[in-house]
Amino acid sequence: GTHTLVLTMTSRRNPASSTDRSSITFDSALVTGNGGTAPPAGDSEHRSGLPWSDGGFFSHSGDQAEKFQQWRGRPVDNIVSFTTRTTWDAQLNTWWANTVPGTFEKAADDFILSVPLWTDDGDYGTDDDWRALARSIAEADPDGYVRLGWEMNCCFSHATNATTWRNQFSRAADLIRGAAPGLKIVFNPNEGVSGNNTIADPRTLFVDGKVDVVAIDSYDWWEPFTSDASANNHFTKTYGWNFWYDFAQSKGLPFALGEFGVISANVSANHSGGDNPKFLTYVYDWLKAKDSAKPGSIAFVSYFNDDDADGWKSNVYPTTTNPKSATRYLQVVGAAAQ
Repeated sequence: GTHTLVLTMTSRRNPASSTDRSSITFDSALVTGNGGTAPPAGDSEHRSGLPWSDGGFFSHSGDQAEKFQQWRGRPVDNIVSFTTRTTWDAQLNTWWANTVPGTFEKAADDFILSVPLWTDDGDYGTDDDWRALARSIAEADPDGYVRLGWEMNCCFSHATNATTWRNQFSRAADLIRGAAPGLKIVFNPNEGVSGNNTIADPRTLFVDGKVDVVAIDSYDWWEPFTSDASANNHFTKTYGWNFWYDFAQSKGLPFALGEFGVISANVSANHSGGDNPKFLTYVYDWLKAKDSAKPGSIAFVSYFNDDDADGWKSNVYPTTTNPKSATRYLQVVGAAAQ
């Protein structure tokens, strides 16, 4: 296929250099291989067999991720994890690197780490902190994804001042790429209008040239995907699915679902759909339609398989919480596989 080579100028140079100037002189590139052949029509580069990287969050348990893929009968292509965001000392603890299953393949699979722009104590991190974190992520997966400042319009890394947020995002992205050029930066708002006094239009937070993927987080929530009308509202409203997909396309970038799932908490308040298999049908029908119209436009899809008793109870495995959704999940994933 088509490949792009990116040369990045950094501040590093030979200490013995007699000048403080830096330059890159590119002479040639030697490409070796056996020529190969294009994959047959319908084949997927992902081990799951789906057109996109299809995986999820598995409560930071490699064991659960492995059991999940055995249950669904196909590998998970990506693993979503979160740093400990209390302090930078805590964030630099790399326990999250061990949340992948034993079957994880760096070359084929995707490690997706959610990283705040500043820790809970308001620390923006030193340059060395960001470089060290980037190198640790690259050890887990050299071409992994960083959901940098995710859900900035509602929940984490609150974007209450656009200039402050953009400056820190740009700084962190540059430091990450400088230390680990293979890592990909994800711009990941929450679906829908902004909350918690954050910037009303999260598009204004996007920084050209600093992002590799545009993603959203979306759940079966307020209003639940229980009918064509309610699902269509999520897809077509301002700051909805089509809105952010089109935004990604306008920037020449792929789209992703950073988190999605049914919710069996708060059902009594009519905020969520509970064990609602329709949600999964709508989600995968939308994904297949977008991928069919423009193959490769969906980068990754990550189901939030949360089995925490105090959480949103989104898990489809084990099936005790959402048995109907679990059955539908197996059906839609199988139907989407190539």
